[in-house]
Amino acid sequence: MFRSKLRALLLSSRHKKIIRHYPFVPVTPPENLRGRLEVFADRCIGCGNCVRVCPSRLIEIKSSDEEKAVIFYAGRCIYCGRCAVSCPEKAIQITHEFELATDNKNDLEIIIKIKMVKCRQCGKPFITQNMFNKQVAKLEDKSEENISRLMLCAECKRKSQSRGNE
Repeated sequence: MFRSKLRALLLSSRHKKIIRHYPFVPVTPPENLRGRLEVFADRCIGCGNCVRVCPSRLIEIKSSDEEKAVIFYAGRCIYCGRCAVSCPEKAIQITHEFELATDNKNDLEIIIKIKMVKCRQCGKPFITQNMFNKQVAKLEDKSEENISRLMLCAECKRKSQSRGNE
């Protein structure tokens, strides 16, 4: 037993040391490392694609009359990157940052608040402000009539079309 340990010690002393002096010497991560999530609030439209594809269920959407909150509990992230791939607006990106140690669990929460647009007829919130801005930007004819038509929820649009057909 002692001889085998001594032999292993002698063999290991012939090779170079493999100790890294991290964190005193910076370590460059590999090119394909998936690290911390970076979320751009101005790009997020609140569609919920990220919520549907996340296997660890770290993303949650809470809605109220005034705003929609998209909450990322990054402490549960398994760094699969599915949320970033599924985001149509590229609002979520995976960075190469891997140093995530913290003594406060709240530091790992990312909260995005997006204002809601209310229907101009019934007053019910039905779409996020970012999604509305995206739809207005796609309009070829940006007349006041077309923009006001976008400010109707699906139910009010259906009612106004049925009145127009009568």
